[in-house]
Amino acid sequence: MKPEVKVPKIMKRHLEEIDNYLDKMIESDFSHKGIHEYRESIRRFRALLYFYAPFIRNTDYSDLDAISKRHFSYTSLIREIDVFEEGYGERMLPETIEKLSALKRPLKDELREQAEKMKQVKMADFDVRVRKFSDFEDEGEMECSRQAELFQDFIERSAYDLENVEKSILVRRMMAKKIRYIHQILMPDRKELNPLNDLLDAFQLSAKALHDVCVNLRFIGQFELSDSELLNDLIKDHSRYLEESDVLFEGIRESFKSNPAY
Repeated sequence: MKPEVKVPKIMKRHLEEIDNYLDKMIESDFSHKGIHEYRESIRRFRALLYFYAPFIRNTDYSDLDAISKRHFSYTSLIREIDVFEEGYGERMLPETIEKLSALKRPLKDELREQAEKMKQVKMADFDVRVRKFSDFEDEGEMECSRQAELFQDFIERSAYDLENVEKSILVRRMMAKKIRYIHQILMPDRKELNPLNDLLDAFQLSAKALHDVCVNLRFIGQFELSDSELLNDLIKDHSRYLEESDVLFEGIRESFKSNPAY
């Protein structure tokens, strides 16, 4: 007899977590930490959604994919500006800081309004219906198969577009993050994954720094920030993080190829 499929229980827990972190974000008056934790709760759920996608009913997947993506996007611009200020505030001219603060004020007001609408939709009320893993002996076999498919996606979707480094590094970073979340949530006891997890963690730090710099460089032009020293620092950091993340990515790719345990 095939074991009971546990996906709905796992999904339910993470959908409830999104609701809880939405409440915490509102209670914090949309603080830097509150927004970050809310976004991470959505990312954890979306990693599970992606992992179990072949077994989830199409209508359930489409609904959950669309609404979680939409709620995530409501916080994106204000979060990016927060990260810019946090990482480079000490190197910004006072005029740059003031301009970014002025940009954030209406964004926070808009987020307050959206959050009231978001609260009306309880993520935990969604049902996630899944098919049995009929093509596999057990859940463990299915997880290993899906993990291998995720690794393949990571490699195939990580080709650099030199014309759009920001988009390219985001794809790499998000695919790596999905794999890392899956390991944390579904495979915490697999010690053989520890070396790979260490590589993924190191890559995450470097890829996040590179992506943040790409976003910040875009902001310089988009918001007409006249801050030449800040621009020079960003250009230097872009070169450094690009080289560093490339080396770490190659290490992950080689680890995937050479270790059959993955």
